[in-house]
Amino acid sequence: MLNSFSEFQWIFTLVIERHSCDVNVGSNKTKIGELSYFSRMKKSPSDRINRASIAVLPFVNMSADPENEYFSDGMTEEIINALTRIKGLKVIARTSSFAFKNQNADVRIIAEKLGVANILEGSIRKAKSRIRITAQLINASDGTHFWSKNYDRELEDIFALQDEISELIADQIRENFGHFDIPSFSELLPTKNVEAYDLLLRGNYHLKRKDFDDIKKALTYFEQAIQADPNYADAYSSLGEAYIHAAGFGLLATKEAHERARTAALKALELNEQCAQGHKVLAYIKLFFDWNWEAALVAYNKAVKHGLPDQNEFISYYYIFIEEDFERSIQVAKKITETDPLHVISHWQLGLTYYFARRFEAAISAFDTALEIDPSFGEALRFRGLVLGYLGKYKEAMIDIHRALELAGGQGLANMDLLVVKILMGKSEEVLSVIKNSTYIDSADPASLFSLLNRPDEAMDWLEKAYEERSVMLVTLKNFWVWDNLRKNTRFQQLFNQMNFPHSIENKYTLDSIRVGQPKSINSSLLDKKETKGYTEHLELLIQKEEIFADPSLSLRQLADKISLHPNKLSWLLNEHFGKNFNEFLNLHRLEAFKKKALDPTNSHLTLLGLAYESGFNSKTVFNAFFKKTEGMTPRAWIKANKAI
Repeated sequence: MLNSFSEFQWIFTLVIERHSCDVNVGSNKTKIGELSYFSRMKKSPSDRINRASIAVLPFVNMSADPENEYFSDGMTEEIINALTRIKGLKVIARTSSFAFKNQNADVRIIAEKLGVANILEGSIRKAKSRIRITAQLINASDGTHFWSKNYDRELEDIFALQDEISELIADQIRENFGHFDIPSFSELLPTKNVEAYDLLLRGNYHLKRKDFDDIKKALTYFEQAIQADPNYADAYSSLGEAYIHAAGFGLLATKEAHERARTAALKALELNEQCAQGHKVLAYIKLFFDWNWEAALVAYNKAVKHGLPDQNEFISYYYIFIEEDFERSIQVAKKITETDPLHVISHWQLGLTYYFARRFEAAISAFDTALEIDPSFGEALRFRGLVLGYLGKYKEAMIDIHRALELAGGQGLANMDLLVVKILMGKSEEVLSVIKNSTYIDSADPASLFSLLNRPDEAMDWLEKAYEERSVMLVTLKNFWVWDNLRKNTRFQQLFNQMNFPHSIENKYTLDSIRVGQPKSINSSLLDKKETKGYTEHLELLIQKEEIFADPSLSLRQLADKISLHPNKLSWLLNEHFGKNFNEFLNLHRLEAFKKKALDPTNSHLTLLGLAYESGFNSKTVFNAFFKKTEGMTPRAWIKANKAI
C-alpha cells in the first residue's frame, strides 16, 4: 500500500489547523535568536513596526499543579482571539507568541523578532474555584509599563474577565498610538458550567498538538464538555473541527468525518449563530466536501464577521482553486507571515501559493525560510524537493524527498512526490510498476500520476472513482497543472462540468497593486460637520473651565462619557479633527499648564516634577520625554531660556 491518502487531503488537514497548531520554535535545532530569516530584515524597527501592534506572550502558570498549564494557555489564546477582532490592530498569532514560552528573553528582543510595538505578559494562579491573574502591557521600545493590573475572581467570572482585559489593552494602545474601532464584546456567556469550560480548554490543548493520539484525546474531551453542558456552542464547534482532523489522520472515513463535523457545526450555530468556529468548519466542508462554492464563501464571510481573521488559508485556497486569483492568494499568504512570523506553517503556506502559481523560485525561498525555523519539517522538505524536480534539479530534489521520507519513517506523501520526480526524470516504467503494485486510500493519487504519465484512460478510471469518493483533490481540477494532459479528454470535460466551477476572474494576473488585509481608512467620517463642531466645543469647554487634563487617571472612555459620545467616535474625533491621539491631546494641554505654572513666581518653592504632577502627568519619564520631544530641550533649559526673556 502506498502510504498516501492524497496530497491535498494532508494540505487540507494542515490548513484547518493553521490557527491552532503549535510549533515550539525554541525546542527546534534553530534557536529564536539565531534565525537567519530575521537577520535578513534590512529595515530598521521604526520603519517596519506598526505602533498599533501587539504580541500576547503565554501567561505563566503559577498554580501549584503543573497540569493547569492548559488553563494558562487557554486564557492567553482567548485574549489573542478577542484582540484579533479589532480591525486596524496588528495581533501576532498564537503560534509565534508561544514560540517564546518558558524563555526569559527581554521583551524588547521579543518585540523586535515579532515586529510589534507592544507586549502583553502575565501570570495565572488557579486554586479550586478561584483565580488570580496579573497582566502588564509593556511599551516594547523602552520596556516601560503602560498599564498593570491584578485580578482576583471566581472561575464563573472568567469570560467577563477575558473581555475586560482585552478591552483595557485595546484602550491603552488606542490612547497612545491612534484611532481604531473597538467592537462591543458579546454579552452572551459561552457557558455557565465551569467543568464544561475546563474540559473544552483541555480538548483545545490536545487539538493544537496535531498528532494522532492527541486528536483522539481532543475528541474525548469535547464530547465530555458537551455532556457537562449540552448547550455549549464552542464545544460543538471544536468537536466539528476535531472530526475533520480525525479524517486527516485516518481515524474516520472522509464521508463519516465530514458528516459528523457538519452535524456538530450546525448544532453550534443553532445554539450561537455568532460562533465563528462553527461557520469556519462549515466553510471547509462546503468547499472541500460539498463542492458548493457559493455556500463555502457565504460561510467563510460569516466566520469573518464573527471573529475569524480575514487573512487565512481558507480564502487563500479559494482564490487559488476556485477563482484562479494567484496574486491575491500570494498577498494573503504574505500577510499571514507578518502576523505569524515564527510559525513554520506560515512560510510553508506562502511556498504553496507560489507553487500552485508556478512561481517555483519564489516557492523555494519560502520553503527555505520554513526550514530555517524548523529544519526537520518534512512538509517543507518534500515540497521543496517537488519544486526542485519541476525545475529539473533532480539530484537536489531527491535529497530533499529522501530526507522527508527518512523523517517520516518511510511513510507519508513524500512517496508520491518521489514518483512525480521520477516521472519528470523520464523513469515512466519504474513508476508504472510501483503504481500497479500499490493500493490507495484516495483514488485521486493514482489519477494524478497517470495524468502526468499522459495515460488518460487509466487516469480517468481513477479520477471518476475519486469523484464518487468525494476526494478533496477534486477542487484542484480547474487549474492544477497535473491535470493538463486530460483537459481535452471527453470524460474529463464531462466530469469537470459536473463540478460546476464558477468562472475565473478576468484580472487574475494583474493584481500587483492590491493591498490585502489593510485596515479601512480612518478618514471615513464617523461624525458630520455639525456633530464635529458641537463635540469640539464641548471638549474645549472641559479643557478650559474644568481642566480635565489635570486628572492623571482620565481615560478615553471616561472622557467619552463626559461628553455623551461613543468612545470609537471620540477616538476618531481626536485623531482626525485634532490630529492627535488621546494621550497626545491631553499631554499637550498638560504641557501648557506646566509651562504656565513653571513661569509663575508664586510656584518657585515647588519642584519641577511637582508642577508636572499638578498639571496631570503621572510619570517623570513620560513628562521629560514628551517635553523634550515637543520643545526640543529639557524642562529646566526651557525655563532658563524663557525666564531670561
